[in-house]
Amino acid sequence: MAEKGVDTRLFDISPEGLDAAVILHRKEVGKKKRRRRMERHVHDAAVDRLTTSTELIGFERAEFVIEAVAEILEVKLDVLGKLADCCGEDAILATNTSSLSVDDIAAALPNPERVVGMHFFNPVRKMPLVEIVRGSQTSDEVVTKTAALALRMGKTPVVVKDVAGFLVNRLLGPYLDEAIRLYTSGVDPERLDRLAEEFGMPMGPMRLLDEVGLDIAGHAALSLHSAYGDRMAPCTAIRPLLEAGHLGKKTGRGFYDHRKVKSSTAPLQVNAKLSELAPATSSEGRELPDSVIIDHLTFAMLAEGLRALEENVTQTPDELDLATVFGMGFAPFRGGLLRWADSLGADEVQRRLETLRASRLVHSRGGGAARFDTPDLLEKYAAEGRKFRP
Repeated sequence: MAEKGVDTRLFDISPEGLDAAVILHRKEVGKKKRRRRMERHVHDAAVDRLTTSTELIGFERAEFVIEAVAEILEVKLDVLGKLADCCGEDAILATNTSSLSVDDIAAALPNPERVVGMHFFNPVRKMPLVEIVRGSQTSDEVVTKTAALALRMGKTPVVVKDVAGFLVNRLLGPYLDEAIRLYTSGVDPERLDRLAEEFGMPMGPMRLLDEVGLDIAGHAALSLHSAYGDRMAPCTAIRPLLEAGHLGKKTGRGFYDHRKVKSSTAPLQVNAKLSELAPATSSEGRELPDSVIIDHLTFAMLAEGLRALEENVTQTPDELDLATVFGMGFAPFRGGLLRWADSLGADEVQRRLETLRASRLVHSRGGGAARFDTPDLLEKYAAEGRKFRP
């Protein structure tokens, strides 16, 4: 925001965290100045616009506040409550939560109509999507101003309903869990990732899990299960990995070994401890054709996307597609999740979902089978020969 012309004040209880933020900010704008993508006076102004504090002071005149503290409701309410006391009554209070309800946060704060979700995706500098989460009391003016700020930052805002997982994480949940279940049935992590990348995803599900962190993904999976029931039932087979501290890239090992890897494009080796800590429980998946493995991954995501469409989680099908491309990297050349579904046809989507639901692999496992149930909207569109994106 400071780079884009917005006076910005950053609060953190950690002086080291603030120092790191200032260093990173100066490094980024300095790089643009050296490459002549930014004039010197613009660079200097961008540096000057960022101030920091280890105390909640200097926010009295703030027009917009975004919290990005721990994903614990009590912690967020404590910080936002203090901000509500020191900011003006018209200051917008935005939460960057990825798993908590905006309504639950707003209910404990004065002037709940000014509370909104502004969910960024990591890495924030590179990911273009921002989910603007409208709570039941969030005013139209606040939604508009929040979207305008996202645009000023160079982001693409999509307004979504305040439902568990919002949109992107709700769709990623069954996709990632399905990948874990395929691994436990004997499909190698490298094969899963290769097939997903060949389909058009920027990285495979196992590598994505390592990037996110298995602990973070597990926490999100529990939230989705609580909200949506059996179709989001998380696979527990990799719990020993978490207990051993193999949480992914941040700890050096997860599904892959990230230690001594010099670049993000360098090939990764499967974690040597994986088969010991979280061995596959069967070999059935090894015999699956590549096309069936891709159907498991993509149709788990698609079925949930159709349920989100049915619930009007976004205002239009186009916005749902936009969010899938910009928020989760769904194969851009396919035009988004719904555009891809239209290329298959609703009747073919229904047929393949029913085939998956009836398969022995899905039928016999402990949970998550319901994710392949035919959504009501799909059944209707298949019967009428309709497209999801008119």
